[in-house]
Amino acid sequence: MGQTERGARTGSPAELAWLRGMDAYVAGEYGQAEVQFRAAVEADPGMADAWLGLHALKVEVATAVVAMHTHRERFGEQRAKYGRPLNSWYWLGWWVQLVLETPRDLALAHASHWLDGRHLPELDAALSLCPPAEQDAATRFLLACRAYLGKDWQQLLRHTAGLDDDALLGVEAGLFAGMARVRLGLYAKAEQVLATALVRCRSEHPQRKELRYWLARAYEETGRTPAALPLYRAVHQADPSFMDTAARLSSLAAGEPLDEYGGMTARLAGPVVGRGPLPDVLPPIPATAPPPAGPPPAVETEREPEPVPDGEADPQADVDARAADRAAPMRPAAAPEELALVLAELESMVGLEPVKRQVRALSAQMRMARLREAQGLPAQAPKRHFVFSGPSGTGKTTVARLLGRVFAALGLLESDRLVEAQRSDLVGEYLGQTAVKTSELIDSALGGVLFVDEAYGLTNVGYSKGDAYGDEALQVLLKRAEDDRDRLVIILAGYPEGMDRLLTSNPGLMSRFTTRVEFPSYGAEDLARIAEVMAAAGGDVWDEDAAAELRSITGHVREQGWIDELGNARFVRTLYEKCCMYRDVRLVELPEGPDLAELTTLRLSDLFQAYGDLADGRG
Repeated sequence: MGQTERGARTGSPAELAWLRGMDAYVAGEYGQAEVQFRAAVEADPGMADAWLGLHALKVEVATAVVAMHTHRERFGEQRAKYGRPLNSWYWLGWWVQLVLETPRDLALAHASHWLDGRHLPELDAALSLCPPAEQDAATRFLLACRAYLGKDWQQLLRHTAGLDDDALLGVEAGLFAGMARVRLGLYAKAEQVLATALVRCRSEHPQRKELRYWLARAYEETGRTPAALPLYRAVHQADPSFMDTAARLSSLAAGEPLDEYGGMTARLAGPVVGRGPLPDVLPPIPATAPPPAGPPPAVETEREPEPVPDGEADPQADVDARAADRAAPMRPAAAPEELALVLAELESMVGLEPVKRQVRALSAQMRMARLREAQGLPAQAPKRHFVFSGPSGTGKTTVARLLGRVFAALGLLESDRLVEAQRSDLVGEYLGQTAVKTSELIDSALGGVLFVDEAYGLTNVGYSKGDAYGDEALQVLLKRAEDDRDRLVIILAGYPEGMDRLLTSNPGLMSRFTTRVEFPSYGAEDLARIAEVMAAAGGDVWDEDAAAELRSITGHVREQGWIDELGNARFVRTLYEKCCMYRDVRLVELPEGPDLAELTTLRLSDLFQAYGDLADGRG
């Protein structure tokens, strides 16, 4: 008897609705899951796990957090009773994502909710219910955020101390600590903290432009304009409207000082003309101007937070702007020349004719959809998530890179970056860690392509009680595939039998990954042609006898059914590399040095020895 049926016999109507919601959620049927979770909280408003389900669906998130915390004594009740894992994620502060699963997580999520809304009395009350700051880095981080809201720079420094090495919080804590030191006039110490955080900050992290801005401020305040200028330019290129970057660039270029509020004492060039004095603001909350320039003090001293100048920007508007920046990146423009180049590269690949036809069709559909949009016509949203199925060595990763370039060339992705991953990159050492690890990996791929090779490893049939870790990773993948569908392409890849097993194990995958690209094994002629292309790329040639034997070998491994086990194109590459090795061994024994022809020619004896190594024991 299934758990839903047992709930019907032993549980309340609210529990039955919760179980149905869980079934729908696991299957990826999020609309039905929402209906059932809503039914559960209507029947039992104190069912915290039903509110968790709505939170995981990102439905009425604020209401759900408050309701879960109000009924926190029941948080986990249904999950424990029916053995059904469920978690969500939340923003700790403004940029850090953490899993929401335990009572500790709930306390932190509740405090962060009030932080995001700038409700300070409620935030202070919520912080008092969080784990002790001396025992929990996340609580210390929230206290740092609280100090930031109050512009208490000394407290901000205290609460960020020791967080710089934290894997999750280190970059944001470094930004806070460096910015606070700039505010306090501790420029030399600010440089060290900000430069370290910037090195640790990956290129796709949103804090990168803010770290650059504050590091540039530290350089500028100590008179090192040549070091500040490239940082300001990088910030301006990423976001032309970011704070007063445009004004500072104009000022430094003209040699004119900025006044104490970050405004120009003279005219402003370019896009800032007519704006008047600009506030000195770090999203999400405006901050005050730094103290007058001067030598950095040797010891950090207590200072009262400076008053906010009249006319400064609305703090809540800045919070909203930062949240909008987090959620809605600018759509890039299409690049027809790049698209033509990518398709030409695809055509130059040996074999893979069915794959080429499918990628060309996908490209055509996306191009026409963009044209229809430009004419105000309804257009079908392009397929974003794919299954690549085929034996190893058949070009799946190469085609994934090309597909990413197609999306980028059509302006459907911010870049053509491809992030490769396997099970070990997604699954953590304990439940709860997997959701965070998977979400962080997805964050690193936003704007590009996430390529999960051997994706069937996420559903390990060898575990007697099921693969809870793999299931957790898959649930995050499914949720983020939907939530970030305008910013991300996900490709699940592997050999056909494994991918069949993966797709049938989780109905949600079949509904989200509806486009399957089949990669066939290479034929004998294609394998021989690949060997010729590889040799030419390496500056080598096969002599006539070796070329004939090469075709015989590729035909033999195909007839024997070995080619998939040997790795298709990887087999050819290994064969070529071993041929080069045996050629070099042969040439080094010549009494006289080899000429150019000998240095670049692969002969029959080289091929025999190389194939002998690879086919040892196969006959």
